[in-house]
Parts: sequence; structure tokens; C-alpha cells
Amino acid sequence: MRHEDEPLLYVLDYPGFRTEARVDDLQLDQYGVRVRNLLRHPLPRAVDATAYASRIIAGVSPGEGPVAAVAAYCTSASFAFEVASATARSQQKPPVIILFNAEAGTPEMILDSYRTALSGIGARSPEQDLSSRADMSLLSEDPERFVDALVQNVERAVVATLRTAGSSEEEATESARHMANTYADWLSHLVAACHSSVCSWSGNVVNITSADGPQKEFAFESDTVRNVRMACDRAQLLRSEATRSVVLSAFEAHRTLS
Repeated sequence: MRHEDEPLLYVLDYPGFRTEARVDDLQLDQYGVRVRNLLRHPLPRAVDATAYASRIIAGVSPGEGPVAAVAAYCTSASFAFEVASATARSQQKPPVIILFNAEAGTPEMILDSYRTALSGIGARSPEQDLSSRADMSLLSEDPERFVDALVQNVERAVVATLRTAGSSEEEATESARHMANTYADWLSHLVAACHSSVCSWSGNVVNITSADGPQKEFAFESDTVRNVRMACDRAQLLRSEATRSVVLSAFEAHRTLS
């Protein structure tokens, strides 16, 4: 098979640090699949799923051929439907959507990210900071302002913590800016996922979860949904040969689809 004839896979796998295996660990490129990870720096700072996906797709090199599948991990699942819908408009067959431990973005998840960010920098009384500074009403009323407010809170907390530790004003400010930018990427991702209305999808969906993965099915509507729960845990889901087999079978089914 010529390289340009190999099935093309768009991947939505957030590039931040995590202990679990990544989609790259499935090594699908060694099995005749062209893999393109769309979530690369600089990441979008959009606050709704449609705009977020649009900016992702804008960075794709044209002329690579039809997209056979769109794969997404965790909260990136919301964007998979947006990306798949956009690509389907320019090709004969809609891509299959492959989800791994898919979860919808929620306000609770966003608060957890804020709590983790504050705790990770040693900010004092993170719970008090949450209740006094995280105005959750802004999440729906003005999500851009919501993101700006939480990022600024984290930046101020970093500066205060580093000053207390003896850092100079310049060192504290520069480190705070770097950490705030990193958190802004992640927070924007979560907020955009939270502002997603998953509509009906005319193609197929393969929903793969680990043994300890989400118990509640991801809220999607599709003509055909195949739910597969694997025996491995979350950490190994994207390193498992069994997972790879399910993914490759999805490509084969798509290839033979009339």
C-alpha cells in the first residue's frame, strides 16, 4: 500500500503531562495508519467546542486525503464530533469516531483543575480561594471572563508563593507568567468542552473504556455505537494490544463500508 493510500487518523489527545499512556503509545503508524495529532502548541484559547475545533482544523495541512477516523481521549471527546462533522463535509464517507475513556466537560471538572493548580503551587487555603474567587456564574454568562479571572488568580498565587520563598520580583513574575499560560491552555480546553452540545452524528462511533474508566456513557447520539470495555486499567488503556486490535478493526470496518 502506498503511503498516501494508508488510512488517515486525526487524533485529539491533550499534550499536557499525565501518567496514563497516550494515543501515540498504540503505535498505529506501525500498522499502516497515518496519524496526525491535532492538539499541538500553540493550543486554542477558545471557550466553546465549535470554535476550538475550528482552530484545530485550521492548522491541518491540506491535501492529505480523506479522514478515516477521528480519535479522542477523555474530555477531548466533545471536539471529536465537531472535527468529524467538519471533515465529513469534504469527503464521501464520514469518518468513524473512536473515543477512549470519553468524558464530557463539567463545572466540577473545572473546579477540580483550579483546586489542583492552586494546591500544586503551594497556595495557602485553596478551598477558601475557590469559594471567594471562582465565580461559577461566569462560566455560562461570560466564559472568556471566567477563564481570565481564574488564570489571573493562579498567576497572583504563584507570585505570592514565590515571593514568600525568597524569589526576586522578576523571577516570581516570570515564573508566574509561564505557569499561568500553561494553566490557561488546560482551562480553555475544559471550558470549551463544557460548552459543547453534541448533536446527532450520522457516522459510526466506537466507545472504548478501561476497566476503571467512566461508568456513565458519553452523551452522544449516533446511527451506530459500539461500546467496548477493556480488561486493562486506565493507565494501560492506550498501550494495550487489545485496544489496538479494536481500533484497527474499526479502520477495517470503515474501509469495507459501502
